[in-house]
Amino acid sequence: MVYNFSIKKNKKAAMELSMGTIVILVLAMTMLILGLTLVRTIFTGATDSVKELNEKTRAEITKLFTDEDAKVVVKLGGDRTARIKAGTENFGIGIGGKTNDGSAAARDLKYTLSLSERERENCLRLLGRNKVENFIAQRMNTPLEFDRSEGDTAFAIIQVSIPEGTQLCTQKIDFEVKQGAEIVGTESFIIQIQRAGFFN
Repeated sequence: MVYNFSIKKNKKAAMELSMGTIVILVLAMTMLILGLTLVRTIFTGATDSVKELNEKTRAEITKLFTDEDAKVVVKLGGDRTARIKAGTENFGIGIGGKTNDGSAAARDLKYTLSLSERERENCLRLLGRNKVENFIAQRMNTPLEFDRSEGDTAFAIIQVSIPEGTQLCTQKIDFEVKQGAEIVGTESFIIQIQRAGFFN
């Protein structure tokens, strides 16, 4: 009888141990998933893609004019760098321009995009002009109208698409805003092509 009691006690202990193991595994998996979600959120938050010129986007660009006391702005954070993974389509970069004299921007405010050639190492030298210009949906080296305007301020979204398998590189894009023949201001931003990763 003592022997049977010992077996039952061992079975009960084994059952408690396996239940404890299962609980620990479930908690560990939950923590792992939460951790991966947090890391993904952090990394995807590093890029600031503008999807549309809604009220919020226009307000953020307008605020940049006040903060930077400028006539031309880029909505990309302090380092003005768009970190774009290879395989991304229609990554949006918000830009804005203000007229010099406070007149309505819709009349004659235009912007022109061009590839910077000032850097020794960039996508232009690595991939060639045609391939890099094709990353940008808008025409390069051509005066373009802004997408929208409100009073003396105009807004546009530059759309960037990076094909899968593109070599990793960086490219500075210059843009100039003119009111008629007069230059309002110039600015630049950087496209940094990154490898498509696990969290893509």
